[in-house]
Amino acid sequence: MSDVPEVRLTGKAARFMQILQDFGHLDEEAAMRLLLDIEPSSVLGEDIADLDDARRAAAIALFERLDGEIGGILGEDWPLLFS
Repeated sequence: MSDVPEVRLTGKAARFMQILQDFGHLDEEAAMRLLLDIEPSSVLGEDIADLDDARRAAAIALFERLDGEIGGILGEDWPLLFS
C-alpha cells in the first residue's frame, strides 16, 4: 500500500473547500479526492497548502470533470471562486 501524502490546509484553504461543498460544486467524496490532488507550493512549508494551492487544484478538477464545459451554476460562480 502506498503512503498517502499528508497535507495540511490553511484556514482560508479549508474555508474555500467548504464553500465549494456549500455551493454544491463538490460532494463529500469529490472533496476528499480533491484533497489528495492538492500540491503545496512550498511557500508555507512542504506539507501546508494555502488558498492558491486549493484554488488551483479545484479549478483543474472541476474543469476536467466537466470536460472543459463550464456552464450553469458553476459557470456563474466561476468568476467569484477563481478570479
